Amino acid sequence: MTRVLMALLPSAFAAALLISGAAYSQEAYPNRPIKLIVGLTPGASSDTTAREVAKGLSDVLKVPVIVENRPGANTIIASNLVAKSAPDGYTLLVSSSMNATNPWVYEKLPYDYRKDLKHVVLLGEAPNMMAASSKAPASNLKELIAYAKQNPGKFAYGSAGIGSVHHLLMEIVAKRSGIQLNHIPYKGGSVAIQDVIGGNLDSYFGTISSTRNFIQRGNMKPLFVTSEKRSKYMPQVETLEENGLRNLNSGYWLGLAAPSGVPDAIVQRLNRAANEVLKSPEVVERLERQAIDPKGGSVSDMEKFFESELVFWKEAATAAKVTPMAIQ
Repeated sequence: MTRVLMALLPSAFAAALLISGAAYSQEAYPNRPIKLIVGLTPGASSDTTAREVAKGLSDVLKVPVIVENRPGANTIIASNLVAKSAPDGYTLLVSSSMNATNPWVYEKLPYDYRKDLKHVVLLGEAPNMMAASSKAPASNLKELIAYAKQNPGKFAYGSAGIGSVHHLLMEIVAKRSGIQLNHIPYKGGSVAIQDVIGGNLDSYFGTISSTRNFIQRGNMKPLFVTSEKRSKYMPQVETLEENGLRNLNSGYWLGLAAPSGVPDAIVQRLNRAANEVLKSPEVVERLERQAIDPKGGSVSDMEKFFESELVFWKEAATAAKVTPMAIQ
């Protein structure tokens, strides 16, 4: 054996160890608890979905999967925390529609979603619905448009706040319909819904799950849903498409994301596990009970979906005349 070959052996052996070590670390993933970071408070649809998915992932991956709530700043706090976390696959973000709206609503985000985070999978989507007071002067979208054209700015609707998904979407609906509505921002949906029930607010725009029970009791009446086809959760309610408003189909979606440096092998492992969970009859039943459609699909599917959402919400923010504001 030549001296040159002898000299190369230690470095070659070390390289082999590094390669086998990297392969082993990914193959062994996961071997400790995983955290799902949720940017909203306990009880929100993001939190509820996260807990259902966490339980399923625990069963599939054979490690504890813990939900940790980090509410604040329209999910920016949670998103930034995960973006700056170690890229080892043990800290994940429950992403949402707000990750696609925030770039157009806030200035100087502390992270760049495209650069700092990596998509894993689309978890689910909750159809949106506008519901009105039983005393409101409209019982469907056609009547709302007719009333608003005769009474510009008099029909008031509530949302979870300026720049929220439902504020932006309603403003693009109003723009395309040629009407002017009065937006009343709230810090949360529950107070707005109570004002609608009490007759102090004409309507509230949110998810189906937030108002369905009140509609069934006769306290509110549905005006329209934003799903592409009639929702199986409220099949009697017309869609925007049926009313001539094309390509405005949008639901409040939830996904899973990881820090950008997480190895692709780990991302794919998480994707397979999440898809297995989302096909479980028990998980499907629990999510649908909350009017959330389980989704799933490939990492590439989620990437394409997110890019389309960025385009959609930029148009909506322009329609709502939103000026990017400072993070509070």
